[in-house]
Amino acid sequence: MTGGAEVARRAAGETGSAQAVTTAVAVTAVVALSLNLRPALAGFSPLAGEAGTELGLGAGAISLVTTLPLVCFGIFALFAPALSRRFGAERALVATMPLLAVGILLRGAGATTALLCGTVLVGIAIAIGNVLLPGVIKRRFPAKAGAMTGLYASAIGGGAMLAAALAKPLDGLTHGWRPALAVWALPALAATLPLVLLARATPRDAVPARVTGDQATGRPAGRLTAAALAAFFGLQSIVFYVTLAWLPRILTEAGTDPAHAGLPLSLVQLVSLPTGLMVPILARTSRSQAWYATACGAAGAAGFAGLLAAPGVAPYAWAFLLGLGVAAFPLALAMVTARAGGPSHADRLSSVVQSCGYLLAAAGPLAAGLLRDATGTWTASLTFLLVAAALMAPTGWLAARL
Repeated sequence: MTGGAEVARRAAGETGSAQAVTTAVAVTAVVALSLNLRPALAGFSPLAGEAGTELGLGAGAISLVTTLPLVCFGIFALFAPALSRRFGAERALVATMPLLAVGILLRGAGATTALLCGTVLVGIAIAIGNVLLPGVIKRRFPAKAGAMTGLYASAIGGGAMLAAALAKPLDGLTHGWRPALAVWALPALAATLPLVLLARATPRDAVPARVTGDQATGRPAGRLTAAALAAFFGLQSIVFYVTLAWLPRILTEAGTDPAHAGLPLSLVQLVSLPTGLMVPILARTSRSQAWYATACGAAGAAGFAGLLAAPGVAPYAWAFLLGLGVAAFPLALAMVTARAGGPSHADRLSSVVQSCGYLLAAAGPLAAGLLRDATGTWTASLTFLLVAAALMAPTGWLAARL
């Protein structure tokens, strides 16, 4: 009996150690992937003026570099669940980082065509990661989904913050916008290793079968809830991606030193780091997320109102308010995760919400650029953004209450 108990104890200890290692690998893979989901986009914004001048592109044309990834997010988000069913989410995610690296390198390899084709590859890679990560978190961390969603969102914000802050220094160090963009292929390739380890630690029989009905969806969100979530997700994406695309140029045209115009954008991301960690946890433990959605909408609207009234007076104050506003992103992710009945449904609900939301948001950067070209000022664009931020409050409230 004693010998048998000792064997059982050792077996349990070995199993516990293996589970701890797998958990550590999973956390590392989630963070590594998340850190790479925005630098390719955020790192371009402070360099957009230089790239546009070299390539002979106006504001409307250069905004395609921000719009194309959103279109890819919307379209290819629909295919991500099929990849998960066919290969398993962990194995599908392995391919995203090499694809992202190829897209990053292609963007600086030639003229406008290479820039746009590379941007499409970047968009496809990020779209797959966007959709499949919530399902991985739901499956591997069911008791800590809120905390892991916060970590995921904060890592995304951290990657964007670093890319925006380092864009101009890298431009000077590497003597051009092309090599400054290419640098971000290195962390993308480095993130492949933990993803491979996570895929190897995932049994092949963990690939979800094609099932239907309640077996696949658990207690799915209704269509009205999904529509409200998609609207909220789309509006917060408009706010974030137009800010990402145009804030440095808005401030430069208001008199900010071009060498420092990327710093307020970094502040937007810096503010989003603690909020990204806290909001999903608070939202998951609160009776309703409606008040959080309202607060994000109000903060974003206040930030755009400040940029509209006095863009060059207090740019860091407006950036701080916008940072509070973009906390709507981790809130939206937490709302999707909370309303999914299981990992399979998390993939599908995330796919629908992100596809509709990003296709709605794709018009934002392009519309802002075209309005700037048509009017010669940012007044109409900022008014459009103020309205979009204000509408986050009622759509988020509706999504939280349904």
